[in-house]
Amino acid sequence: MTFSFPIAFALPILYLAARLLRRGGKPSAIAFPSASFLRTLPRSLRLRLRGPVFLGLEVVCIISLTLAAARPQVVTTIEQPRKSRNIMFVIDTSNSMSAEDFPTSMGRTSRMEGVKTVVAEYVKSRHHDRIGLVVFGNTSYLQSPLTSDTSLVERLVQALQPRMAGDGTAIGDGLGLALKRLRNVDGSSKAIILITDGVNTAGQITPLRAAEVAKDLGVQVHTIGIGSGQAPLGNLPLGGIFAGPGQIADFDETTLRQVAQLTGGVYFNATSLEGLQDVYRQIDKLAETEGQDRERSLVEELFPPFSLVALIALLAAITLSATVLRRIP
Repeated sequence: MTFSFPIAFALPILYLAARLLRRGGKPSAIAFPSASFLRTLPRSLRLRLRGPVFLGLEVVCIISLTLAAARPQVVTTIEQPRKSRNIMFVIDTSNSMSAEDFPTSMGRTSRMEGVKTVVAEYVKSRHHDRIGLVVFGNTSYLQSPLTSDTSLVERLVQALQPRMAGDGTAIGDGLGLALKRLRNVDGSSKAIILITDGVNTAGQITPLRAAEVAKDLGVQVHTIGIGSGQAPLGNLPLGGIFAGPGQIADFDETTLRQVAQLTGGVYFNATSLEGLQDVYRQIDKLAETEGQDRERSLVEELFPPFSLVALIALLAAITLSATVLRRIP
């Protein structure tokens, strides 16, 4: 156990000095007839207990307040695991992600729901990694910077919806934003997992230009193309035109392969929920690298019980002085 403010142990000395100075003074009083004969009367049990009880409560209160003010703590040092990753997810949220052509054991679901399910499970399993999230459509947005709070990222993934970033597909801008967040991050294990079902149709940066920047920064980009090519989008607007069932919504496999190869990553084609789960298992093996040892301190505060004891002692003294041990002039 350690104390954050050991100087607080001087408080009892200051309190004792203040009491002695107070006793040394000459209190003002009104003259009254002598009552010294009362001292010859027998002392009651209540009178005999008054002094020791109040003295004991005073000592308990001062000691407890002193310990609380010194802020006792128990500090536990936790060694961080050597193997860790810095991973940014870059997820396509364009309109085509609503296409219901993602087979599962329970039937077909939309691409977005399939991605959300598998990505959330993957993030939940990454207890020692730092995960970030970027979404893109017509524009790109940072949903979460790199954080070890995987439960937060998991909730953000579950909240993803098609068209939340617009109807277009700005793959290059999404990669660029993720690279901006990874640029100054410590550690050698940095990776981006890009998930898209479309072709780059918006933004100011091309995917290949973003891949060149990633290569210079030493960031691997693993690309995942999802979808079957034919996807019933229903009556959802796409670029100002209402799309009907069977509209083609395919991804640019050539560009995704080039981005992955240029950055030292791997390209995957996931056409089902089970296939996407297998992709993450493979990425898990690729992205794991040795990291530096890091230590984290877990601090447990112990001052609340001492504060409570001091409060109880003070309240007990006030209550007794007004009731059972009341002093009658």
